[in-house]
Amino acid sequence: MKNSLAVKIFRGSLFLFIALVASFTPKLLGLSQTTQQKANVATIIALFTQGVIWTNIIVNYYIQRFVTLHATDGSNITSFKALGVVARLAVWIILGVAALSGVGVEIKPLLTGLGIGGLAVALAVQNILGDLFAAIAIVTDKPFVIGDQIAVENYRGKVEHIGLKTTRVRSDSGEQIIFSNGELLKSKIRNFSK
Repeated sequence: MKNSLAVKIFRGSLFLFIALVASFTPKLLGLSQTTQQKANVATIIALFTQGVIWTNIIVNYYIQRFVTLHATDGSNITSFKALGVVARLAVWIILGVAALSGVGVEIKPLLTGLGIGGLAVALAVQNILGDLFAAIAIVTDKPFVIGDQIAVENYRGKVEHIGLKTTRVRSDSGEQIIFSNGELLKSKIRNFSK
């Protein structure tokens, strides 16, 4: 029998126990204020780690559940996994900011630096981001789905995989053709299955 979500969360709760021990031990033993401050930092780090673990458990549980229920449509599975990555990343960032704030790090200058750094990274990886957004467009608009027979420019074949960066098509002659999602959406696509 598969484990329920509550059982998985309980099994993944080691760092919550560590946080509780780190928080209460210096007070119970009557240790110095410096030791208590170090224990507070350890508690915050343990709580952050616990939050990341719980996020992974919850997101993985719901992704597996969705894949089990909707295993026939590969594009929905791809989009749901992409949403899982975005959800994990968002929660990790929120937990990280909360942990840094709890430790006493100034958040406003850090967020400003991250904004400027994020802009620089976005400019550097704009092709990858273009392919990612094109994948989202393919999954939501569905000009084709896995199993459709399509033609793009001089290439024709059956769609085998729609990924976050590329789409793979098996040609009629047997070779695999890999299109970047951004370039694929710029091309004229003929779908023979619809």
